[in-house]
Amino acid sequence: MADASPTIALALQGGGSHGAFTWGVLDRLLQEVAAGRLRIAAISGTSAGALNAALTVSGLAQGGAETARQKLAAFWRSVARGGRLAGNALFFAEPNPFGGYNLDWSPAALAVNALGLVVSPYTNPFYVDALAPLIEEAFTPGDLRLLNAVDDPRLFVAATDVASDGRVIFTQPDISTETLRASACLPTAFKSVTIGGVPFWDGGYLGNPALTPLLDQAQDLMLVLVNAFRREGMPPHSAPAILDRLNEITFNAAVVLELNAIAAINRLLDELRASRIPYAGHYRPIRLHAIRNDAFVARLGAESKNSTSWSFLCALRDEGDRTASAWLAEHRVALGVRSSYDVKAELTDRVLKAPGPMPAAP
Repeated sequence: MADASPTIALALQGGGSHGAFTWGVLDRLLQEVAAGRLRIAAISGTSAGALNAALTVSGLAQGGAETARQKLAAFWRSVARGGRLAGNALFFAEPNPFGGYNLDWSPAALAVNALGLVVSPYTNPFYVDALAPLIEEAFTPGDLRLLNAVDDPRLFVAATDVASDGRVIFTQPDISTETLRASACLPTAFKSVTIGGVPFWDGGYLGNPALTPLLDQAQDLMLVLVNAFRREGMPPHSAPAILDRLNEITFNAAVVLELNAIAAINRLLDELRASRIPYAGHYRPIRLHAIRNDAFVARLGAESKNSTSWSFLCALRDEGDRTASAWLAEHRVALGVRSSYDVKAELTDRVLKAPGPMPAAP
């Protein structure tokens, strides 16, 4: 029987403005926390997921679930305000009769991409890190002191070491505005963030998000995904659609490998238990869950990840809330009992056999 107040560890993907979908999911889950029906033991996040994770932990540390909800809402409103004041070329991403919120064929998006082929953050004379002041506003020194003073929930933030091609995980008491900026440092948009003499880029390249740090925190691991694992109508044909799917595959690659590793350990533990072989090692079964809406995010396109339109962010939030509510209605009973996400069915490597005999050599 499921625990009335199960404990979970959250893993939050990054994806630019699409992180507002995760905002909606978290807002719904935090209502469950406030009602005593759920407990969050740890959160791992990358890029926008790291910011959502840090805001949630900061709010829980300061005043509980309601404070966390307020911090998330305030941050995403500041993202829209900052985009408007900075003259974001994609700010006015409103629904249209052709592509909805999809901006992949937007003249502004095409122009920005073309400029990015020849101008980098280091050669752009007008370069400004528009994200830094938003992070500093959301995480004051007092906020960071309280966040770093707690280890429940535990916070894990992933970044990529540019020099060594290594994944670095930051946690309390070392969370700072610099570590959060490092996790969200997309190299085509921002100059690298240097911490202790090491240059860092976005953590999504090696962990979107990192799952390994969560395995000791709770047996129920819940992923909140903003990059589609599965797509219908593949392969894509247009250049923007190809780049969109390539972006998703690239930023999903690390988490797919980690999920397969967890599933493999789960299978091994099942086999040991079935064979009645005693096991006293470190590993324990992990119950996997995933809140996602692949069909919704697939329609958005990659360029909308750069939009800071308030109506767009609200649409993402509302869809995240609906998706989380639907997940809870269907899968709440699985928490503390069994996995509701089948990695083997969806992600495990497949070895395909040839449909017939190979032709004889000439």
